[in-house]
Amino acid sequence: MRINLTTPFAEKDAVKALGARWDGSKKLWYIVDVTDLTPFLRWIPNMESAMDGSDAVAQSTKSKSTPPKRTQAPVPSISVNDVPHCGCDVRPWEDCIHTAIA
Repeated sequence: MRINLTTPFAEKDAVKALGARWDGSKKLWYIVDVTDLTPFLRWIPNMESAMDGSDAVAQSTKSKSTPPKRTQAPVPSISVNDVPHCGCDVRPWEDCIHTAIA
């Protein structure tokens, strides 16, 4: 499943280090089939609007009387301060020893 990320330019290297990919046509970062979303939560403001796929198009064409099926529990919105930090003394857009790719 593809999830689009809302990433400021200053944090592009951080999401890239975590495995996000760049979509040049839509000009945004995204992740595909990630099992642990915890490192990406700061860049996913709204899970339902971030998901990109045919299910979103199919649900928009359904009649308004039929509620859409939920296949996954919603992820609560959190602020940047709620994301667990490794403890390194670096700025959010800088790499630390825990995010550097070996």
